[in-house]
Amino acid sequence: MFISDRERLYCEFLDKLGYGGERDFTLFEKAMRHTSYIHEADIAPECSYERLEFLGDAVLKLVISKYLYSKYPDYKEGILSKLRGEIVADKTLARFAIKIGLNNFILLSENERKTGGEMKQSILACAFEAFLAAIYLSCADTGFKNVEDFIVTNFSCDMCEIEENLEKINPKQQLQEYTQEKNHTLPEYVLISKTGSEHKCTFEVAVYFEGKMLSKGFGSSKKLAQQDAAKNALEYLKSEGLWKQ
Repeated sequence: MFISDRERLYCEFLDKLGYGGERDFTLFEKAMRHTSYIHEADIAPECSYERLEFLGDAVLKLVISKYLYSKYPDYKEGILSKLRGEIVADKTLARFAIKIGLNNFILLSENERKTGGEMKQSILACAFEAFLAAIYLSCADTGFKNVEDFIVTNFSCDMCEIEENLEKINPKQQLQEYTQEKNHTLPEYVLISKTGSEHKCTFEVAVYFEGKMLSKGFGSSKKLAQQDAAKNALEYLKSEGLWKQ
């Protein structure tokens, strides 16, 4: 049977990624067809990646939800949702797509390609989700497991990096969620001191909750000092067993 150059490249692409599941090149081609390509080639609208993208989005969220649920048995729903949101965000999926070279396969109109469409965040994210759907549909019995294995094999390090950086994502918001859950009140930030010259200041801020000082923080602005105080407060609460992520 004749195999096109594009299909051969697709097989080499999957081999390089360590993917050993079923391979449906027809599905993959559909997953790579941007709507601009469909319009230019005068192909039926349902032959674009949009329907596969819809399915891939759902499969991806389920895979990531299961992964996080199993990895972090003590994390509450709120923090799990934040983690999942960071992992399935367009910016992250676009990075995943570029990492594996999926951008080299996306089919675009001539005009879209001239404007760098294969590197646009939204297009990369959609193509990545459609690609996952193609993997999922390639084998009815093991589709979900294939997607799960593919993501963990190729992106576990990237996901760990996102997870490790989670505590840096607005600690003031995390502390506020904690205090509101406790008694529906907000933490109070108090400026203790401001030292240094006008152009090189250091602010010291204390954060209080229920009349008790939880921690102090320092920064070159009030906002940064408050963030530092909130981060230190969360570390204190965690060490005391009072806060779980």
